[in-house]
Amino acid sequence: MTTRQSDPLLAAAKVLTVLLQFLIIFAMVAIGIGIGVLVSVGKARVFAEMAKAGAPDAAFPLLIVSFVLIMVMLGMANRFFKELTGIVNSVGEGDPFRIDNADRLTRMGWISVGIHGLALLLVGLASWFAVYLEKAGHHADLGFDVEITGVLLTLILFILARVFRRGAEMREELEGTV
Repeated sequence: MTTRQSDPLLAAAKVLTVLLQFLIIFAMVAIGIGIGVLVSVGKARVFAEMAKAGAPDAAFPLLIVSFVLIMVMLGMANRFFKELTGIVNSVGEGDPFRIDNADRLTRMGWISVGIHGLALLLVGLASWFAVYLEKAGHHADLGFDVEITGVLLTLILFILARVFRRGAEMREELEGTV
């Protein structure tokens, strides 16, 4: 049982997930290069700015940690979209209610939990840095906010994982009785 190959919604989902994965990898590479530049040629300038603002010596390593956290979050987002691609492909094959899709949804839920947890840590670091940015005369509105939609997405993923798992089990039971 397969769906029409010309389904525009599935085609758009496939293109979008691949495009997002490409953009995420591009951003990770750019941030990695930025970290390299910051650690090598930009270190003296950053230390001078931090000293002017009265930041402790631990600020520079924490700045690097912040960028690494962003890279980890992007890597997790990339994995999230790879899992989503697997689900989209199974829908295109006409067989979405499978155990592996339930497992994918569960992994997506845990990835979402991880991203939100790291985001909270990053918000804490950003708030700490904001004090020193203001002292150095830089605008420090970092625009971080925790939204309920992310929490709801996480809950929905875990619930859908259970729905998909039960659907797959029911289909297996039905096939076993026929």
